[in-house]
Amino acid sequence: MTDLRSITRVLSRDICYRIDENSIEEIRIRVNRPIILKYPNREDIIDHIVNQTEIVNILQSLCNNSIYSYQSQICDGYITLPGGHRVGLTGNATMKDGKIINVNYVSSLNFRVAREIIGASDEIINEVLVKGEINNTLIVSKPRMR
Repeated sequence: MTDLRSITRVLSRDICYRIDENSIEEIRIRVNRPIILKYPNREDIIDHIVNQTEIVNILQSLCNNSIYSYQSQICDGYITLPGGHRVGLTGNATMKDGKIINVNYVSSLNFRVAREIIGASDEIINEVLVKGEINNTLIVSKPRMR
């Protein structure tokens, strides 16, 4: 089972008790929209419309009440949580010299649950490891692809 504590610690009990921890892939939280729990073969909609204050409260919790210390990650568009989970975010970006320097009015948070997939590397491991050394490798794929 995937350890979701770094995610569930910032969400309300109402959301947490509805999560199937064995198969959850994403949790989508958007201002003025219901919460969506995404699973491999279905989406569950929680009949609760999220407001801006709730988004800010979740973001504050994600950042351990120090959004400033997470500013670099926020400008990259996501926050990495313990366990490898990521929270993508959207909002109004402030740019300088072609780079995002700040994000205001965060309007959505998309929690992506990290999960180990046993055997996912079986087909390519001999190309990644050569004589016990790791080749420089970049693996790109759509979510859930092998």
